[in-house]
Amino acid sequence: MASETEVTPTETESSTDLISLSTPSTTPSFAPPATARNTGVALQGSGISGSGKGGGGSGGSRKKARAGGSLFGFNETQEDDLIGTMYDLKLDSSGKKSTGVGTTDTDFYGAVRGLLAGNRVNEGSLRKYFCVPKKLGATQIFIPTRDAAEAPKVFDVVDKVKPNYWIIRYTGRFSAPVSGQYRFVGKADDLLWVAVEGRTVLEAHWDVDNFLTGWRPKEHVKEHPLYDFGEANTDEDKKKAFLTYGDWMSLEAGKPKDIEILLGEYGGGRFFAVLMIQQKGQEDKKGKSKDRPLIPLFVTAEPNGQQRQLMRSGKLEFPREIPVFAGSQPTRGSESSGESTPASQTSPTATETKTDGRIDTTALPTYELGWKEGTGASDAWDGWILRANGMPDKKSYAGFYLAKQEEKSGSDPVAVEGRSFAVYADGDGFQEAAAFRGLAKPLELNQTFAVDLVTPIPRSNAGATGSIGLTLRHGKKSDEPKDYNAGARFELTTLEGKPNYQIFDGSPSSDSGLAVTPGGLRIEFTLRTQDTYDLRLSPLTGGIPVELKERKLGGEKGAVIDGLAIFNRDSEQNAFFNRLRLSP
Repeated sequence: MASETEVTPTETESSTDLISLSTPSTTPSFAPPATARNTGVALQGSGISGSGKGGGGSGGSRKKARAGGSLFGFNETQEDDLIGTMYDLKLDSSGKKSTGVGTTDTDFYGAVRGLLAGNRVNEGSLRKYFCVPKKLGATQIFIPTRDAAEAPKVFDVVDKVKPNYWIIRYTGRFSAPVSGQYRFVGKADDLLWVAVEGRTVLEAHWDVDNFLTGWRPKEHVKEHPLYDFGEANTDEDKKKAFLTYGDWMSLEAGKPKDIEILLGEYGGGRFFAVLMIQQKGQEDKKGKSKDRPLIPLFVTAEPNGQQRQLMRSGKLEFPREIPVFAGSQPTRGSESSGESTPASQTSPTATETKTDGRIDTTALPTYELGWKEGTGASDAWDGWILRANGMPDKKSYAGFYLAKQEEKSGSDPVAVEGRSFAVYADGDGFQEAAAFRGLAKPLELNQTFAVDLVTPIPRSNAGATGSIGLTLRHGKKSDEPKDYNAGARFELTTLEGKPNYQIFDGSPSSDSGLAVTPGGLRIEFTLRTQDTYDLRLSPLTGGIPVELKERKLGGEKGAVIDGLAIFNRDSEQNAFFNRLRLSP
């Protein structure tokens, strides 16, 4: 891609039932239409027609183009996009110092392997490396063979990031248009890793002897060559240029799944990547090439003319009908009206909290003399354990208090009878405070834990990443504030540098999709199995709740949830919360 020039292609009629894909000659960027929810597109002729369930636009309808398109994604992200973030493994988080990674080609896979915690990317490990500020929204993973320097170019860091030892992490959601068994198929030079719901389902790297996890291909190993698409001309290349087939997955129509994808390059020369998806029962469809079957490109939104031209212009053939795996099927509540009742209007009253031991608020008699160690004990809750590392004599402050509504306006959304719990961490150095709470009995299946929480955007002054949030934990380790995530199975965090609430669990996608708001939110966590849960996040001042279903818990498999922690880590802000509840 020599430039980022927008192109409005002239579409031509075609009578063939096949399309093909390879390196574009003079059209390095494109502007596809806004995302739609059709379940299939016919990549033939000048129209886009729906297929399968859901129907939708047909007969060549066009939508407003998105600007700033490239093969790596679009500058303005939209619903159903796979959000791409680039990292340079050669540079530390500041982008100024070398990490020592990248001195030889042999340590690339080892470095990326170190980013994984089991079968998902570890956010903490990623923070060691330089994160490119610009994000791109991709609707497909198709990057024909080109110079690896194109990646830094489209992410606007060509002067900072050299074209080797980089990775791009794409995260998002997808759902099948038709229920059935599916598997991903693909290849990249150098790295392609795909995980669904926290489980590795495909590793299709150029180096066929290197893997990031214990995953291995089971079918069609080195069976279907990809020499032409990968421009593999040497004998050594031809030993590697084969499609890799992933594990079969059961997908239910319209039921979104989290997906996480890593692309990467270590040598700095040639780069390509393609990701397709195959439905069981369609394995034997053949095109003009007898060397490999026809497999649809994996797309999360309808391609437009420029994308279709790319697919027609080369050597890798695709079926005429390309199903769309949009993740925007119903996952949010109250969408029909566009608004919801403010969560604060559906809160239990102070009288109710004083008569129901499963509800804990600042209105209870136990807090009449303040919020102290051991307060709050009941049949449902253990008493609070409060840990902080503040050192006032060194102008380092961290701790706990009951905030008065008239004095702390930020506590308004969660105040009960004029008060709320408050956790602070500010001043010189890196301060931490964590309020630990045990459950009298572990959380039961289909039982819900809820809390109202105000978490301003952190702004650490210690050169670190500030955070405010909640963890639900196995075990009750609480010796010091940094134990807040000991045994954690779930964490919801307002993280410095992130505009949305972040979720850390056993699922790959950490972005909740809900923007952090000073109005606060209600967290409702429902345990479904010992290792899965449902989550509802409701803005306290009104708006559309976000509902996330059947996410996987992190931590030790099968471990019970019998405690929680609410923490403030050098945010330079006050966190406020109230109305802890267990139901039924």
